[in-house]
Amino acid sequence: MEFYCPACEQAFSKKEEICIHLTSFFQSLHGKKVWRIRFLHHHPYHIYSDEQIHEMLQKQPLTVTHAMCLTDFDSDLCTGTDSLGKTVSIFD
Repeated sequence: MEFYCPACEQAFSKKEEICIHLTSFFQSLHGKKVWRIRFLHHHPYHIYSDEQIHEMLQKQPLTVTHAMCLTDFDSDLCTGTDSLGKTVSIFD
């Protein structure tokens, strides 16, 4: 899996490789709802806060091939609770 950082415009394939921008963004999301989205015709996943998703949806519909929402995001472990109540990693 690859994850895209809009700040440095790079994709990272391993948790250990993510840039300082994504690390800082993850820390700002601690305890919040987080979305992992893959847009149609784009390979890397994008990570968004719930507020960002709502702003994007007000402008236009999103065309995605995959979307996962995690609540109670733990920025230290990069995990949250999925729709089934399981604790999962944003990277899985």
